[in-house]
Amino acid sequence: MRNGRMFWVSLMMVVMLFVTACGAPGSGSNGSDDSGKTVTIKLWFPGHEEFIVNSMKTLITDFEAINPSIKVELTSIPWKDYFQKLSVAYNAGAAPDLHGLGFGQLISTVEQDKYLDLNPLIKKDNWEGAKDIYPDILEAGHWKGGQYGLLMPDIRGFMWRKDLFKEAGLDPEKPPATIDEIFDYAEKLKIVKDGQTVQEGLDMPTGNGEQIYLSMLLPQGQNFYDENNNPTFDSPQSVALISKMAGLIESGSVSPQQSAQLKGGTFQNGVAAMAFGAPKGFAALIEQVGAENIGFSVSPQGESGKRTALMLGTFMSIAKSTKHQDEAWEFLKFMFEKDNHLKFTDSAQFIPSLQSVSEAFAKKSNENKVTMEILKDAQGYLPSADWGAHVKYLRIALEEAYFAKKTPEEAVKTNIQLLQDEIKKK
Repeated sequence: MRNGRMFWVSLMMVVMLFVTACGAPGSGSNGSDDSGKTVTIKLWFPGHEEFIVNSMKTLITDFEAINPSIKVELTSIPWKDYFQKLSVAYNAGAAPDLHGLGFGQLISTVEQDKYLDLNPLIKKDNWEGAKDIYPDILEAGHWKGGQYGLLMPDIRGFMWRKDLFKEAGLDPEKPPATIDEIFDYAEKLKIVKDGQTVQEGLDMPTGNGEQIYLSMLLPQGQNFYDENNNPTFDSPQSVALISKMAGLIESGSVSPQQSAQLKGGTFQNGVAAMAFGAPKGFAALIEQVGAENIGFSVSPQGESGKRTALMLGTFMSIAKSTKHQDEAWEFLKFMFEKDNHLKFTDSAQFIPSLQSVSEAFAKKSNENKVTMEILKDAQGYLPSADWGAHVKYLRIALEEAYFAKKTPEEAVKTNIQLLQDEIKKK
């Protein structure tokens, strides 16, 4: 009898020890691992400007306040160094749990199977945020049925200096109505002294110049490659546009030397009268020259009647290799919750992705109102695993045409052949 009691006591002690080791039901949730310790997720974000870093730190503080078992370790890296460092981290098996990606960076590397498909998480939580994000913006992060990033968009709107328009005898309230008129205005707005351009008609970067090229090509109903991955920057519309852009350099309306010397571009430095720019830097421009001297509008109309703007932005993605998938997803959902998203995008000078906050965002300033109008007809890069190659050879073609190394026709023809040869070798 005694031996029987001892057996049952011993068995109960074993069971109790087993239950204690496994933890109570629900242990390890809300950021705790199986030992009950705090989980730290690593977040990398591109951009080192103070207003961006401080905005992200505030977002993290708010998140940690309601998720005390999750800590977020932020690393902010300048854009110029960002993707190289992120690639090194991935190759070394030390990728951050959650990170930003540029528009082209995501679509050109998504086939490398580095990023987590968010669809299972969205479906598991029946996350309402996915329905609130603008469909085109959500679609930008799609690849072959997967959702590999949530985009905070950026756009390129048309900007002009009203004071410089007045000095040139132009109506400051009437910017160019068409893409063709941009070139006419640029000639009227340039100032050349002793053979040197001291004021550009148009801020037109000649290095990595695909953004302004696309800003004037998209309203023509064109792009530089199609949905089947075929390069199209040899189209008649594209060649004609490149010829006109090269003509601005030849006439002195654009000065490549001046552009290369000035950090932030010639428009931001007050030596160009027009530009295609992001609203992110608008507050600094207003502080610099006064709101009354800056105009901001949708793109001038192309031959097709379109005013399509270039959409870029920053994707938020989770590394497929993360050991803290649930915690990273909790932070991402928090970032895209209505109140948090409006607060963050406003302070970090992003454009909100959520339809539910667009009205509140637009009411904050006239620039925001115009931004939301531009976003209605904006287009990003088409999905392509060869995006990097497309951009590389487009840039070379533009520079060869700009500096008269080849005619625009020769430049695009030669570089499309090189592009196609490179893609075939993959």
